[in-house]
Amino acid sequence: MSIIEYIAEILPDGHLSLPEEIRKKLNLKVHSRLHIALFPLKENKGLTRFCGKWQDKRDADEIIAEIINSREKNIRSGRVKL
Repeated sequence: MSIIEYIAEILPDGHLSLPEEIRKKLNLKVHSRLHIALFPLKENKGLTRFCGKWQDKRDADEIIAEIINSREKNIRSGRVKL
């Protein structure tokens, strides 16, 4: 048995769309019977659906100062002569 996942939208008449390439891949004919499992997607707003939400309460200048202060001089690169 083949299992294929894809994201669908409910059409105005209440039906679900089925991409043609999936219909062909599963060799489905008109009135073919399918076992359907539905998992609603959580709707995320903005870019947080692609990456994590920024949680640091400090402003950018404080974060930059911390990064600069935490760096140590690279001893090996100090000996390199170009």
